Amino acid sequence: MFWRKDEEEIHEGVDLGEILPNNDGTFQTSVDLSVSSVTPEDWERYDCVFQFYSVNNDIITKLDRAVIRTNMKNPTDIGAAIVVLVIVSIAVVVIVAAVAAVAVVTKEER
Repeated sequence: MFWRKDEEEIHEGVDLGEILPNNDGTFQTSVDLSVSSVTPEDWERYDCVFQFYSVNNDIITKLDRAVIRTNMKNPTDIGAAIVVLVIVSIAVVVIVAAVAAVAVVTKEER
């Protein structure tokens, strides 16, 4: 299994994974391509090639944002979490201030 650009095998920005056994006697591997340096216009120039020794035809998968699996967090998810955290923090401060104000007013009336 390997990545290629414009029909040429590439090695820069490619991380070869280990060959790992599965419970059923088969094996798995991964070959990761760092897409951070690939411009959106160039994505169509990349593909992943999987070769079976017992099959004459290669399995070729084009680089496609819709089918990429990643462990990276979406920046919009992180931004949304920060906004929620700020709003909740402000709400807590307002509630604490309101409770303190009520306590002071109640104490002064006694």
